[in-house]
Amino acid sequence: MIERDVLDTKSDSKVNAHLLWLKKEALTLGASDVRIIPADTVPIEDEIIEMCSPPYCEQYGKSANCPPHVMTPEDARQWIRPYHSALIFKIDVSPRVLFSKQGLEIFKKVFLISARLEELSVEQGHALSKGLAAGSCKTVFCRDIPCDGLIKDRKCRYPSLARPSMEALGINVFRLAKEVGWKIHAILRKSDPNDIPSAMLAGLVLVGPGSREHDKASGS
Repeated sequence: MIERDVLDTKSDSKVNAHLLWLKKEALTLGASDVRIIPADTVPIEDEIIEMCSPPYCEQYGKSANCPPHVMTPEDARQWIRPYHSALIFKIDVSPRVLFSKQGLEIFKKVFLISARLEELSVEQGHALSKGLAAGSCKTVFCRDIPCDGLIKDRKCRYPSLARPSMEALGINVFRLAKEVGWKIHAILRKSDPNDIPSAMLAGLVLVGPGSREHDKASGS
């Protein structure tokens, strides 16, 4: 179990200072808790993307940021290799609120936090930092209209906000949350909120490296 922040011992103090600053920003933006972890501890499993397909998720194939239009878990494992650290953050929410109309606003908040942390990290020189969210961006931003990202000669309406969820790339959020010591309960569309002790939504930001470092690490 990762009981505390794990800073990057292979990087200089500026990188670790950036990670701690980014954590503080996440809390300021409304995250309930944040943990710094090594990027290579993020669990990516082939079976997880099954949760993105019917009957579990109605948005399968309807968004450019959902399977099968995103990288496979195998590709994600290769993609994540050059990254040194990640911030996982969560927003605690009442199960009743999560299942209500207000729940959509909590999902949106995860997208907003993830996008802002990515932006801040890039501004600080970590050019390829990338944020992932929870749920489908189509549900959050384009619920009743087609995804422009899938239409020829059109582009995403919300390019700075829309992004894949962790699960869409095969990240086992349940396992990751448990690894950092957070309580998490299985929640399905058919779940009764009265039977769920607590709920949370989580996002992830992969931090660094700069573009030149990434090219070198990936052999480009």
